[in-house]
Amino acid sequence: MNPRKSVSLLWLPLSIALVATGCQKDAPADTAAPAEDTAETTEVAPVEAPKAAEPAPAPEPAPGTDAVVVEDRSTPADAAAGFDIKAFEGKYAAGATTLEVTLEGTFTLNDNGATVTGTWNAQPGGKTVLLDPDSKGEADRTVEIVSADSVKLGAATLQRQKS
Repeated sequence: MNPRKSVSLLWLPLSIALVATGCQKDAPADTAAPAEDTAETTEVAPVEAPKAAEPAPAPEPAPGTDAVVVEDRSTPADAAAGFDIKAFEGKYAAGATTLEVTLEGTFTLNDNGATVTGTWNAQPGGKTVLLDPDSKGEADRTVEIVSADSVKLGAATLQRQKS
């Protein structure tokens, strides 16, 4: 037999063997040949699964707000062109409900004995005002401006009180 021919014949099985071993799944690293029966058994400690990464914590709210995004409330009437902040300032009441609003953009609402404080902001159009409570447990409320001397809060119409 020709030595050149025998070398080329060896490449064929060798390349097939390399391709076949490259396509096999990797065996787990901790597999071993089965142990022969012995009187002693060995215990294997359980392997803990890797812990999932914890999500990044949410950003802290700015002091005095319940929102992550802080809005500039230093000028509450800027949202509504033509809104007269001085005309809106004052105390409104009806029955056991009172609402007091300030020029600085804060409010105090007494509703049947429950007191809520927070900030207010005129909405676009100048016909409604959003009350944003300081407490996270309280929902935002909308006040509708009915006239220069009355506002509507929910079903109640509150009238301006003389100072």
